[in-house]
Amino acid sequence: MSHALKVEHCRKALEFFIKINGSKAVLQYKELPNGILDMYHTEVPPEARGKGVAKVLADAAFSYAGKNGLKIIPTCTYIDKYARDFATPEQKALIVHSKSGL
Repeated sequence: MSHALKVEHCRKALEFFIKINGSKAVLQYKELPNGILDMYHTEVPPEARGKGVAKVLADAAFSYAGKNGLKIIPTCTYIDKYARDFATPEQKALIVHSKSGL
């Protein structure tokens, strides 16, 4: 992707997204009690796959959670992979593995 990817966040739709050539890549989440975001689905249009788009979405979502004092449950397999392979120590500290947050 030659141009910078612009991540947008729609709180009403509970998703982060990037518009790409008339379609969009999305990272969808649910808001759970205790300030937890269940990040359950990431999807990138076929023509944009393998170009780091999902990583940009995940990074924006983790940034948002960190700035807002929220925790993350990485239900989506990609978010779980991102958490293991790419997350900074600060981002890893946001992850919880149960809905109780404990």
